[in-house]
Amino acid sequence: MKKYVVFSFFVLLFNYGKAQYTLNFCEDVSKEGKPVMVSNQFMVDGDGGVLKFLLRSDDKFNTSQLDFRIYYVSDAGLEEEIERLPQAVQTDWNFAWKEMVVYDPGVYRVKVFTDKGTYLTSANLTVKGK
Repeated sequence: MKKYVVFSFFVLLFNYGKAQYTLNFCEDVSKEGKPVMVSNQFMVDGDGGVLKFLLRSDDKFNTSQLDFRIYYVSDAGLEEEIERLPQAVQTDWNFAWKEMVVYDPGVYRVKVFTDKGTYLTSANLTVKGK
């Protein structure tokens, strides 16, 4: 029993020491970093649709650049990287966003990394045609 208590303590300590990140898709971002019209599903026409990726941290980013990597996810679940969107940030910021125009319907996965390649978080997005 003592082993489980010690193990649980270290797991909690490890998770407490790491910042938690959330990635939202939205139509706009307020100057306070609040998402406007959040959704994981968007409709686009032939001219495409503009959406924003909002990354929030419960602490500071502690990096000078974020790398938003966009993947198209096939029906078989295979990912194909289609674009990288770097975003310069200040180390003491706790939110950042990036804008992208999406033209093609499908399922996308956005993964966020630091400038050193450390994975932060990811989320899926479904785009439907009008």
